[in-house]
Amino acid sequence: MPASGNADDVIDQAREAAFSFSETLPNYVVKQITNRYATGGARGGRTSWQQLDIVTTDVIYEDGKERYQNLLVNGRPTSNIEQSGSWSEGEFASMLQAVLSPATNADFRNQRSVTILNRTAWRYDYSVEQPRSTWTLKVDGRSINPAYTGSIWIDKATYRVLRIELASKNLPRDFPIDDAESSIDYDFVMIGDQKVLLPSQSDNLSCTRGTPDCSKNHVEFHNYKKYGAETNITFEGPAN
Repeated sequence: MPASGNADDVIDQAREAAFSFSETLPNYVVKQITNRYATGGARGGRTSWQQLDIVTTDVIYEDGKERYQNLLVNGRPTSNIEQSGSWSEGEFASMLQAVLSPATNADFRNQRSVTILNRTAWRYDYSVEQPRSTWTLKVDGRSINPAYTGSIWIDKATYRVLRIELASKNLPRDFPIDDAESSIDYDFVMIGDQKVLLPSQSDNLSCTRGTPDCSKNHVEFHNYKKYGAETNITFEGPAN
C-alpha cells in the first residue's frame, strides 16, 4: 500500500507519538560505548574491519537536549573526539524527529507488515530531499545536510518507531566522503518506574571519496538512569 507525506494515517500517528513522547520523556543519563573501525575494502565484498579504538561517554538527556561528558578514548580523557575515526550524535530525539517532522516533508512509500523485536510493525521506505534535510555530516572541518533515503519501522500497537535507517545520496563531488549510512535500533527500557522506548544500538558507515577506505562505528547504550541536578553519575561494571 503506497503512502506519501501527510496522507498516511500510520505516519500521522507515528509523528504524534514521537513528538508527544519527547515532551514527556524524563531526563536521563546513559553510558554510550562506541567501537570504531576502519577498513580498506568495505565496498569490495571482502570486508576486513580493523578496530581503531573504544570511546565511552556519559550522554545526558535534559529538557529535550543531549549533551556529552566524561569522554574517554581507550580509557583516557579527551577533548577532541574526532581525533581518530569518526563520531556521530543525534541518536536520541533529534534524528527521530527530523525524519518524522512535517517540515522535512519525507516521502513515505511501500508500506508493508513485518516483525521486529518480536513485535508486529509497519515498515516504510522514505526519501528526503536536500533543501529540507537536517541530517548533518561533518568531515575535515566541513559540514553538509545531504539528501537521503532510508527505511523506518513503526510498532503497530503503539505507533512508536523501532528502527530507522538512512543512506546519503548525491553528495557533492568535492566533499571528502562519497557514502554515508546510519541506523538506529530502539528498545524498551526502565527509567525509574517508567517504561520507555529509547535507542539500544546504532551503526554508522562512511567512505572516503574515490577510495575503498571506510570507517564504521558500532554504538551501544547501557544502564539508562533517571537524571536530576543532584544525580551522581556512576555506572557499575566495566565500560566495555
